[in-house]
Amino acid sequence: MRRSRKFISEVLTTLKENIRRTGDPLGMKGVYWTEWAKGLHLPRQGKTVLLTGRMYQMLPYIMQVTKIISSAKPLLSRGGLGAAVNLGNRFMGDKVIRFRAVGSGKVRTKGANALRGIASALSAVGEMPAYLYEHEPYSGVLLYDLGLDDYIEEHVKRVYRLLKEHNVEKVIGVDPHTTFMLREVYPRYIEEFTIEVKHYLEILSENVEELKDGSKISLEGEYVIHDSCYLSRELGVIEQVRRISESIGISLREPENAKLDTACCGGPIEYAFRDLTEKVSRTRIEELSAISRDVLVVCPICLINLQKYEKELGINVWDMGELLLRALQPG
Repeated sequence: MRRSRKFISEVLTTLKENIRRTGDPLGMKGVYWTEWAKGLHLPRQGKTVLLTGRMYQMLPYIMQVTKIISSAKPLLSRGGLGAAVNLGNRFMGDKVIRFRAVGSGKVRTKGANALRGIASALSAVGEMPAYLYEHEPYSGVLLYDLGLDDYIEEHVKRVYRLLKEHNVEKVIGVDPHTTFMLREVYPRYIEEFTIEVKHYLEILSENVEELKDGSKISLEGEYVIHDSCYLSRELGVIEQVRRISESIGISLREPENAKLDTACCGGPIEYAFRDLTEKVSRTRIEELSAISRDVLVVCPICLINLQKYEKELGINVWDMGELLLRALQPG
C-alpha cells in the first residue's frame, strides 16, 4: 500500500510539474494542438475565441501515457519506482509520447473531425470565433480533478492574463471540462472575472433552425446518448444536445442512467487509477451498447474511455462534433 501511494504521488507530481514547466499536462514542448484547424482559415484575433483547451488533441497522447504508466506498475514489487517515474523526463517526455502515439491514427482523426465539426456548426449559425493557434492555453482542469488545489491559482492567473492580452471578451468551449474550469473555477481566483463563457452546444441549441438549414444531409439513424457528468451536472447542459440531435436528423434513445443521473465513463482518473477506470467504463459501455450499436458522446474524455470497446462489442462511439461534420460537410 505504501508503494502504491508513492506511485500515485509521483504520477501526480509529474503532471503538476509538467503543467508548471510547459503549461501542458503531458509535458509536450512542441505545438501539437493546431493541426485540426488547417484549411479552416479561422482568424487569429477576435473578441470571441474558440477554446479547445487542447483536450481533443491530447487524446492520442493520453492513450500512450496511461499505457506507459500502467506498464511501470510491476516495478512496484521490485522497489524500482523512483527510476520508473522521474517527473516526466522519461515516461512523460515529448519524444517518447510522440513516438508511442504514432499508431493512434483513428483517435487522432476522431478528435480532429470533432473539432472541425464544431467549428463548421458555429459558422453555420453565424458565429465566427477566432482561434489562438499556438498561443492557445491548457485550462488546468487536471489540477482541479486530481485535487492539486495548491497549484491551480498560479496556472489560472497565467491563462487569464494570456486571454486578456489577446483582448478576449467571450470564450466558446468545445469540451465540458475546459468550459467548467473557465466558467466555475476561474472566477474563484480572479477578482472581477469579465470573460463570458459558453459551451458550443448552448450556442447551437439557441439556433437550431439555422443549423438545420445549414445541414447538407439529414443523418437519420438511432443513437443511445451518454451524458457527460460535467456537462449535465456542473453546467446544466442537458436538453441542448437533444435539440441539436433532432435538428440534424438523429433519433436518440435514453439509457436508464441519463441526464442528471448519468453514469460515469471512468475519466478523468485514468492517469493514476487505470484499473478502476477500466471497470467503470466497461460497466457503462455495456449498458449503452445493450440499447444501440451507435453511442453518442459530447466529451473527449468520454470518447476515449468508451471508444476502446468498439471492436470488442461491435459498436461505434461518436462525438457530437463528428456527427455535425457529417451533416454539414458530407463526404
